[in-house]
Amino acid sequence: MFGLFRKKDSGIPVTDRVVIEEAAKWKALADVYAANPRTIIVCWFEETLEKGMAWFTEAGITGPEFILAREISSRGKGGAAPVFAEHYPLSSRETALFQSLQLEKAIIYSSLREPLFTRFGSDKIIGLMRQLGMKEDELIEHTMISSAIRRAQEKIEAKNGPDLGARSQEEWMRLNGIV
Repeated sequence: MFGLFRKKDSGIPVTDRVVIEEAAKWKALADVYAANPRTIIVCWFEETLEKGMAWFTEAGITGPEFILAREISSRGKGGAAPVFAEHYPLSSRETALFQSLQLEKAIIYSSLREPLFTRFGSDKIIGLMRQLGMKEDELIEHTMISSAIRRAQEKIEAKNGPDLGARSQEEWMRLNGIV
């Protein structure tokens, strides 16, 4: 009735593209870059940025620009198409960056092996996906997945005190008391 009981819209739609293995995530990002060389790969943590750059170098792929999220906000996106190589554990921080970049939509590539997912039982999901015959490099994209990720971030945000910075998602979880 008149949208009174509808959940508040966070504004910028987020499309999550999830794979099982991390190498498959980098391969998917390489495909995105091949389709659009103006793509910027945005990472929240230094360790992720370093891993991504190393994977691209080992694969012999040159050219994609990697940037930390904190740097893109001060530099702007310069007309390029940013894609995110991971989630930040706090949804409010992600939303603030997306809004400051004035994104129409945010596309985030993730692996179920990342700490954000392992904290919420991704091993069980991986087992189920394998039983269903899903391949390691097969992308899953669905609004239910994006909603589940958002709920996980909100649970972390509810438990979290100060947002202590870190070099990796794993370190962030440890420093911020997320077990």
